[in-house]
Amino acid sequence: MNALFIIDDCPVKDRRAREALRIAAGISPWGKVRPTICFSRGIGQALGQADDPEIRRYLTLLRKTSGGLFTLTGDGSKWLKRIDKDGLAKLENGADSVLRFGSAT
Repeated sequence: MNALFIIDDCPVKDRRAREALRIAAGISPWGKVRPTICFSRGIGQALGQADDPEIRRYLTLLRKTSGGLFTLTGDGSKWLKRIDKDGLAKLENGADSVLRFGSAT
């Protein structure tokens, strides 16, 4: 099963976005659900520079076990793959579940 997590806010600052990251990291080792994460705002640098060991642990695990970490904006992060809206639409069509976290519309 493929689950697409679209995270609209920065997990460093937003508790709902942080919870989304925690859930994705928690289910990824099972192997039964493969989460793919897409950050819809330019938050990759904030995540990469986060001084939060919990967020670092989630990201480290997700880099190893997820279906990919993507961003809709070119934020310069080495570990986030740049994707456009058409690419995101393809990810949504290929996912069994799409979950959106945050406040963006």
